[in-house]
Amino acid sequence: MGYERATFTEIAERAGYTRPAINHHFPDKASLYHASLESVRDTVINGGVEHAVAHETLPGRLSGFLEGAVQVDSQDRSFARFIAASVLDGFRHPQLQEHTRGQVDQVRTFVRQALGAAVDNGEVRADLDVPAVTEMLIAVMWGMGLYAGFMGTHEQLEKVVEQFSRLVAGILW
Repeated sequence: MGYERATFTEIAERAGYTRPAINHHFPDKASLYHASLESVRDTVINGGVEHAVAHETLPGRLSGFLEGAVQVDSQDRSFARFIAASVLDGFRHPQLQEHTRGQVDQVRTFVRQALGAAVDNGEVRADLDVPAVTEMLIAVMWGMGLYAGFMGTHEQLEKVVEQFSRLVAGILW
């Protein structure tokens, strides 16, 4: 649906509330959007990070992050759709940019820290270009989010995550 086309009436109907109930808590569409974005971010991204910290290796952390995020979205692809669409909405609507970039920055921080730890413990080469590899992984993960929300089934996404995990572990080929 996207920010531009979403209406309070449609949002209320999808959520199973009346429009006045939605308006009681959120005075405008932007405040509802920000609250929704924070909720999804807290659920999906924080869920992925929490799942990742149990792992000690870089492949384990990256795979754990994706597996945690996939578990949250297993029954309802709306999380993945909303996250992917919100990034695009952030570029189209300046008033949303800070909040939508915040979710990307949170993933970026997680990936950068995981890569930094891998460099520090000798798991990857010391000359690894951490900023460039971070952005590459952000691009791949965002692509997986698009795939999860709009293209593949949940079962297909689980297989994609499994193969990505094998790739970063160096056992795909």
